[in-house]
Amino acid sequence: MPDDLFGNPLPPAERPCRKRRAREADRRTFPQRITDCARFSDLYTLAHVLNDERPRNRGGRKAHYPPYVYLLFLAVRGVHGSARGTAGHLQHPGIWTEIKKGIAEHLGADEAARLPELGPSRNHWQHAQRTLLIPRLDDLNAAYRDLALKQALRQGLLPPGAPRSWSHPERHQLLVGDGTVAKAPTLATTPYTVDEATGEIRRRRVDPAAWSQTEGGGRPVRGTKFVVFSARHTGYLRRVLISYRHVPHHHPGGEAAAAIEAATEILDHPDAAGCLGLVYDGACRGTHRDTLHRRGRHLINKQHDGLTPVPLHTLGYSRCRHELWADGGRVTERTYRDDGTSTLTPLPIARLQRRGERTHRWYHQITVPCRYGPHHHREPVGITTTPGERPPGQSDVERKFHRAEHLVPIPPNTTTHDEIYSHRDDAESVFAQFDRHLWNGRLIAFGAEAQSLVMLGFLLAQNATSAARHQEDPAPQQP
Repeated sequence: MPDDLFGNPLPPAERPCRKRRAREADRRTFPQRITDCARFSDLYTLAHVLNDERPRNRGGRKAHYPPYVYLLFLAVRGVHGSARGTAGHLQHPGIWTEIKKGIAEHLGADEAARLPELGPSRNHWQHAQRTLLIPRLDDLNAAYRDLALKQALRQGLLPPGAPRSWSHPERHQLLVGDGTVAKAPTLATTPYTVDEATGEIRRRRVDPAAWSQTEGGGRPVRGTKFVVFSARHTGYLRRVLISYRHVPHHHPGGEAAAAIEAATEILDHPDAAGCLGLVYDGACRGTHRDTLHRRGRHLINKQHDGLTPVPLHTLGYSRCRHELWADGGRVTERTYRDDGTSTLTPLPIARLQRRGERTHRWYHQITVPCRYGPHHHREPVGITTTPGERPPGQSDVERKFHRAEHLVPIPPNTTTHDEIYSHRDDAESVFAQFDRHLWNGRLIAFGAEAQSLVMLGFLLAQNATSAARHQEDPAPQQP
């Protein structure tokens, strides 16, 4: 049988270990990360979104701190995980002096000298969060995404001019996404409880954004769901977090729909032209694959276990016939045994073709072994055609065949798929860091808007450290 383009899956014991032990240079202390935030140029660019647009003749006291200081507070809170602890650090004279040095590098010594002697207090932060940051949250998220994509390009991620192999994309050419449920700041579900014995009424604060959900493994969690997208090189502290999206309760389509909406915003951006696709988990199904495959990008995830084999068609030649089925994300041939039973044998894929300019099409060039000589067949994959895209009666929708669900460009249970899908574990490490940095492992804010700021601050802090490590050592580390 001819060799398959994507290779047969390796047994777990034979798969290479790509994990590299951390070096001393890969470790980042708490003061170093605060300095990284203060010297992060994108933070000051992002602060332009917060420029005060009030009329000059409007009354009122002048702001105690410029807007960029509160973005800096947000990023440092993404390191510390507590607004109270962040305020304490920024009001320490030595730490505030180091932060002002970072401000002077980007905005000048005169601007740093005009700042107060100590950083903002928690009261300053709470007022700015309510009146300055939350009203412009959407603008901040959009501007952050644009800046993060530019940072990814500077660090060699998603390169537009690099060689492309659609059958074997590289790690730094792919986005990795996943969803997580951040634990609610309180377990209370009702605003008050009544003690049946004494009649005492106890009031409790309820998080309006939290709801009961189930994480991977069937573990129940009450909290707020987010999806996050990132790209990275091999090595520690090389990740750039591109974007995030809050998933509201009862969002149409759930997590997968919100993830694809956010992913298409990234992939349609001019700075993401070098991205070859998205790696996600089993939350995405065929309809989500169809959306990205039509854009000429991959959506690489697992095939659902509940899918059953589906007959495709029969290839008829002068001396033989071959019955083709879709099984396990690829084309198989049904062969019969002497005892009357049958089995589905995967057919070798000789080539993966991508055609089109605006709307793309994907094909598998398949080799069908035969005793009379091998046959070559081209089968569309990844996209479910609709009426009007094929002659009448021949579209997948009219045939009631969900092609994007059953046939994918890079099929599972292959060496290539196993290697690429292993990058999804990187998203789990992002969420592990997010949970660890939060005080007591729970969100430190109530409401979707304030909790989105918590996530944005964490992303800013991570990207600040990534930018600092890239400046110190531009070459990505090998596994």
